[in-house]
Amino acid sequence: MLSVSDRPAEDIVCLVDPTCYVSHLSAMQRWGLTDRTPRALALTRPDRKTATAALHAHMNEAMDTAENNFYPLTLVQHPRRVRRRDVTIYESKTAGAFMTNRGTDIRLSTVGQTFLDMLQRPDLCGGMSHVLDVWAEHAPTFLDEIASTIDQTPKALIKSRAGYILEERLGLHHPCIERWKAFGQRGGSRKLDPTRDFAPVFSETWMISLNV
Repeated sequence: MLSVSDRPAEDIVCLVDPTCYVSHLSAMQRWGLTDRTPRALALTRPDRKTATAALHAHMNEAMDTAENNFYPLTLVQHPRRVRRRDVTIYESKTAGAFMTNRGTDIRLSTVGQTFLDMLQRPDLCGGMSHVLDVWAEHAPTFLDEIASTIDQTPKALIKSRAGYILEERLGLHHPCIERWKAFGQRGGSRKLDPTRDFAPVFSETWMISLNV
């Protein structure tokens, strides 16, 4: 690693682990969506089985193009700290969309995926109150990207959370939003904030407890 001794933590982790990408509050900071400075670098990668398969595919592709000897890759066990920064790994069976940050080796969740992640894991994004503030300030700018990403998720509850925030709270309109109303259903687990208790205040349209 002497040749990359001046690289930041984000570059290093993405160099050694081709299955991971910067996500959640760390991605929000890089996209300019939050004024908070995360203490830990948040990373997402697929669950172990999916990550191992992705690593083998990456290795096979690299071997096809390698001009020199190629050392087999193994799934990385990230240390708790890299370049004096704490590192938090979030593993998911449905790891989302990412892009390579221009001019670096950093892989970053797309802006649409970053907004989706705020609804799935607000606890990793500064909390739901902060998430709502971020959506209020930035969702109008990125509405097309948000709607496209949310439209592709199979998770009905995420569609309901997004629809409620965009339509009822922010008064925004998009062709996708109307379609999401078909995914609404009653249930005690349908909450705006998944980290807090159920509250008896509801959105009748989106059938979720407004527990924030």
